Amino acid sequence: MRCARWRGRDPVLVLSRRADESILIQPADGVDVTMTMAQLFANGPIQITLLGGTGRRIKMGIDAPEQLAIRRKDSA
Repeated sequence: MRCARWRGRDPVLVLSRRADESILIQPADGVDVTMTMAQLFANGPIQITLLGGTGRRIKMGIDAPEQLAIRRKDSA
């Protein structure tokens, strides 16, 4: 995973996933898990932009409030 500027905007998380792979969006470490949805999204929504792909892999940019953690879901 990496953060990058996309089209001159604020840094976004850029990652790629293959067909049937997932990402997890959850409260970040240290965030009060009793926060309401309104509190979690007080600084804005999650924006996912598809940046391109090749074959079975798609690259996406994810811009989310800092109270949220975005992680790859690794298959077990």
